[in-house]
Order: sequence, then structure tokens, then C-alpha cells
Amino acid sequence: MTGPVLPIEQQLRLRRAIDAQVRGDVALAEAGYRALLADNVRTPEIFGRLANLCAQSNRLDEAHQLWEQAVAADPGSVEAALGIASSYERLGRPDQAIDTYRRLMKRWPQDIRAQYLLANQLKAQGKFDEAGAFYRRIIAERPDFTPAHFTYSGIHRYRERSDPHIAAMLSLLRTGALPVDKQIHLAFALAKAYDDLQDYREACKYLEAGNRLRRGTFDYSIDSDAALIRNIMHTFNREDVARLRVNGQASNRPIFIVGMVRSGTSLVEKILASHPDVHGGGELEHLLSLGHELFLDPAIQRHFRPLGSYPASAFETLGREYLARLDALNDLAPRVTDKLPFNMLMVGLIRIALPNAKIVHCVRDARDTCLSIYRQNFTTTNYRFAYELRSIGQFHNLYRQLMRHWHEVFPGAIYDVCYESLARDPETEIPRLLAACDLEWNDACLRFHATPGVVNTASFYQVRQPMNAKSIGHWANYQEFLQPLLDVLDPD
Repeated sequence: MTGPVLPIEQQLRLRRAIDAQVRGDVALAEAGYRALLADNVRTPEIFGRLANLCAQSNRLDEAHQLWEQAVAADPGSVEAALGIASSYERLGRPDQAIDTYRRLMKRWPQDIRAQYLLANQLKAQGKFDEAGAFYRRIIAERPDFTPAHFTYSGIHRYRERSDPHIAAMLSLLRTGALPVDKQIHLAFALAKAYDDLQDYREACKYLEAGNRLRRGTFDYSIDSDAALIRNIMHTFNREDVARLRVNGQASNRPIFIVGMVRSGTSLVEKILASHPDVHGGGELEHLLSLGHELFLDPAIQRHFRPLGSYPASAFETLGREYLARLDALNDLAPRVTDKLPFNMLMVGLIRIALPNAKIVHCVRDARDTCLSIYRQNFTTTNYRFAYELRSIGQFHNLYRQLMRHWHEVFPGAIYDVCYESLARDPETEIPRLLAACDLEWNDACLRFHATPGVVNTASFYQVRQPMNAKSIGHWANYQEFLQPLLDVLDPD
């Protein structure tokens, strides 16, 4: 993000704040940026960096105001203008985001980012034809812009090996001079194409390449996740939970949808959000961020301390603040879903701080779940276990241990919904799901695929289709390639 050339002393202060942000010292970085603004150093870069910090801690209104100040500081900054549009997305105002991206395209027609982000918003709203037209235009203008290839592959149905998009991606991949991130985009896109064509051997070749490359971009050991989950199960035991004296929030607004990623959480949310009393909140980071801030101790690898060491006010603050953030998202709907799968780590906090919230646990065949994870190039960095078959299986084992623990500690508090049963018999399973959430029957929930709304997860296409069982047992098509996974998965 460009701006005026700063004096050396201010450049050094800005550099220190940026270094703190890179290290993850958010408080020091924020203090540095705010000190520069207080000294009237008002560049779009400083406003933008501070806006991103606020967005990361779910201070979305403040982030939006900062992006507006960035634009005011430099009306010619395309990065600041893109920041305004992206903040509309975070605020749950997709139509304003789309309008802003369209204006940016007219003002900066050569900047491909506004076109791409507009296409992504259209895709999230289920406007696949219009989104596809933009992706194809981007690919024609900038063949090396591989995010467009990757995202387009998710909405395009490949029916012939001669599909020109396959040829274009192969040609680009064979140049041999692409950065790793571009190779990853193309490998996952080609895997999707060959899966459509039912050439599973070729699909797996590109899956192995894409996952190997993505896995090489970071360090990961299953040991760290195993240690955290052991810590959670040790901390939230029946005896210590029973000893707590906390005035939890009485509200029943939240409906938490938890489980393993790619287990059907988006489908369940789409069904529930089709009910007139329910707003689909999507994957909200609120609970995890509050849990990290109030309970996970950086002095012990961001693990929980013994439950009795926390004051009752910490649990009460979490419940109160979480509900306030739901109000900021939507203050009209009686109920709001939160489908962040990894809220499964925070079920103990939910039951203590929000005892009347509903918790729906999505259960799916482990082999289909794990294959589906392996086929995804996730935009988030949260799922580091996801790029190696063995670690996917190991993490799935940990997840099942954790969910068994929650059922034992909080009997009857979690409703398990089976993906396969839901797909095969929605007329029976959807009424049960609604009843478990204390919702009256509504026919719209059977027609969930026709309900408008934004879906930003990897299931953006599937949840727009009528209920079907096509994906059940898909793992069998890859069985000969899945032995490292099958070797470690615990039996049902």
C-alpha cells in the first residue's frame, strides 16, 4: 500500500510495529500503529494494517472505519478500496461488497483482484454462471493468475478429457517455472477435473502433488494437536465442571454446529438457516478467539490451566461477549447458527458459559470425511493436519476421542446428526434436527438448496443442490491410494 515517504524516525517506528505484527505480538503492533496515528502519521498503510488487526480480533465495525480512513488518506489507493469491500464481506453485507467491487473494476480495470473477488462473492451467493464468466475472463486475460483456475474448477463440471480448461492448466503447469503457490492451485484444480471424469488414478496423482507441495509450506506435527486435546479432556472433567459456580447466560440464541471439517456442517447450517427463525452465521471465529483470549495460557503452550483457577467472571465474560458479537452480526433473528467445526474444542466453555445454547455434532463416515479433507486446498491455515493422509487419520482419531469425552461429561447436551442418514432420508432426519434445536417444523427446511444466502466454505456448490447421496462411499474410488490413512484410522 503506497503513501507518502516518511521521515527515517517514523519509518523505524513503523518497521518495529510491522515486525511485532509478523511475530504475532498483536498488542505491541497495535500500540505502535496507534501511536503513529496519534502523531498525525496518517498513511493508508498504517490505517490498513491496523484495520487488519481489528478484523482478526473481530472488531469488524472498527476495522471498517479504519479502511474508510485509509481511503480518505489516499483516495487513489486501490488496496484501501479493496479493504473497504472486504470489510463489507466480513460484516455480512455481501451486496455492498459486490457493489463496491463493481465500482473498483470500473475505476481500475487493469487490476485483476477486484474482478476475482467479485467472482468469489457471486460464487458464494450461488450465482455460478455469472461467477464462471468472470473467472473465464480473468483466465483469458491473465492465464498465470492461478487462483482463478483453482476457484473456477470448483464450479465447473468437467465432462470430456478434451475440456479446454484442462488443457490450459496442463500447459501452464508444464512450463516448469511456476512458484509453489501456483503449482498448488493447479494441482488441486486438475485433481477436481479428473475426479469429475472418474479418472481416479490421475486425480490422485495431482492430489498427491498438491498436498505434498502444500505440506512443504509449513512445519506441522500431530503431537501439538494431540497435546492440546489431551489437555482439554483433562481440564474439562466431570468433577471439576460440577464444582464450578458460574452464572451462565440464559440465552438460547446460539446453535453451534461442530464436528470434523468436511463432515456436513455446511449442509446442516443451510437446512437450519432455511427456517424463518434462524440466521446462518457461517464459520464465526468469535468463540475460539474469546477462548484463546480468556482461557488459553501462553505460558503453557496456550493450553488450559486447571478449571478451578479461572474466576467465574471469565466464563461470564465469554458468554456475554459472544452474545454481543452475535447481536452485531444480526440482532433480529431469534436464533443464529455458528458452524465453525473446531468449536468442538470449546464445547466445555459453551456448556458452562452458554448452557442453553444448542450443540449439533455432524457425524460422517471417517473414510469419506478424510478423503474429502485430502481433496481440499483450504484457504485457512488452521487445518495443518490436512495435507498428509496419515496425519488426517491421526487427527480424526483425536476428534472422535474428544467428542466421546464431551458426550460423557455432558450427557444429552449434544445432538449427533448422521450425514448418511440425513442424505438418504431427509424427510425423517430434518424434523428430528429441528426438534433437537427447539424449532417448529417449516417446509422451507426441506427445500434448503433454494434458500438464498452466502456460503463461503468448500461446500459452496453442494449445498445449492437438492439432497442426494452421491458422495456417500466416494472413498472407495480411491481405496488403493488410501492405505496410509486406512492403516491409522481407529475402527468405528
